[in-house]
Amino acid sequence: MTRNINLVTIITGASRGIGRVMALRMAKETSVLAVGRTEAELSSLCEEIRKAGGSADYVVGDVADPATADATMAKALANKWTVQNLVCNAGIGKGGVSHSFDKDLWKEIFAVNVNGTFWFTQACLPGMVERKSGNICIISSTAGLKGMKYDAAYCASKHALVGLAKSLALEYAKHGIVVVPVCPGFVESEMTDRTIAGLVKHQSLTPEAARAKVAKTNPQNRIIPAAEVADAVALVCSGALVSLNGHPLVLTGGS
Repeated sequence: MTRNINLVTIITGASRGIGRVMALRMAKETSVLAVGRTEAELSSLCEEIRKAGGSADYVVGDVADPATADATMAKALANKWTVQNLVCNAGIGKGGVSHSFDKDLWKEIFAVNVNGTFWFTQACLPGMVERKSGNICIISSTAGLKGMKYDAAYCASKHALVGLAKSLALEYAKHGIVVVPVCPGFVESEMTDRTIAGLVKHQSLTPEAARAKVAKTNPQNRIIPAAEVADAVALVCSGALVSLNGHPLVLTGGS
């Protein structure tokens, strides 16, 4: 596919981890507008994209604040970019025993994972409706499809994202907009590293044994490379999977 720098892919949580890998992958197809909290990391990302011949810019902000979505749309307009793709990737996950789970942490998880996704989607939809074209990838998780002990807040927020994606898919299908919830299992990421560290601490496992236990949740006995998630997002954004609209794209190796 030939890169079209007049079109832009907005990616939230793009400064590091899976989001950064997604940004580098999508820069092969479109311009990239990266959103995150750390300016140094966003600037470094955009410089890497430009050195590779791509086009990129960034917005520093908290996705939980609707003003960040507004600022992102203003930046796209200033760069004369058409928003073709939105990848809502920003998210946080912190676990704990439900009966003692901190109320402010519960609110924070929903503010970032759910509210932030909605603010950005709401900001992008008018232009997509007008053009009758657009792709929205909402990064959920297998935690959005099943329950998990000690992760009620994270699971509930990820279930909410699947429901949001399904509802948006129904509402905007007639406008040529495709909305897909992407649900990976354990991915090579900081979040998975924290899960492994938790197993080491609470189950008295070695780091190697803890990592092997996480890998065994995938029938292929591996933790998913972030590049595979990025490739799945790129495929959705290519417009090649229109019939997937509203259906979770599950990346688990068969589990």
